[in-house]
Amino acid sequence: MLKHFVGTAKEQFFYHNTLLCLVKALEGQNITVDLRHDSHVCGEVILVDGYMNISFGTAVFVDSKGNEFVYDNLFIQGRNIRYVHIPENMAARDTIKTELLKVAPKPRNQNEQVRKSRKAKKALKLHMETVARLQDTKDC
Repeated sequence: MLKHFVGTAKEQFFYHNTLLCLVKALEGQNITVDLRHDSHVCGEVILVDGYMNISFGTAVFVDSKGNEFVYDNLFIQGRNIRYVHIPENMAARDTIKTELLKVAPKPRNQNEQVRKSRKAKKALKLHMETVARLQDTKDC
């Protein structure tokens, strides 16, 4: 099943040009995320958005003193993330390829006409006229 990454143009850029797609592939898995100030969160990733904000389902937050806090839902802003632990059983390169192929655009049908703007049509017409004139001068 193909799914499309939904987000702003900036979020889509981050998704396709950074390792965000790898983190997005972790949705539905239990992971550990190290945060700033020596704290970390362990839990099931529910959603990762285009700015690497992570929403956890059941999660355990451990502060720098070792105190544990259990949450049913927890939201972590991407700017607070220091490190995302990738599970050992996940091959990073293959996961990135698979994730990017999920959102790849469909190949265009060869018979399908591409709609062109008036400006593009005019430029093509001028180009063809120039080529025709060059052919005429060549023939003489």
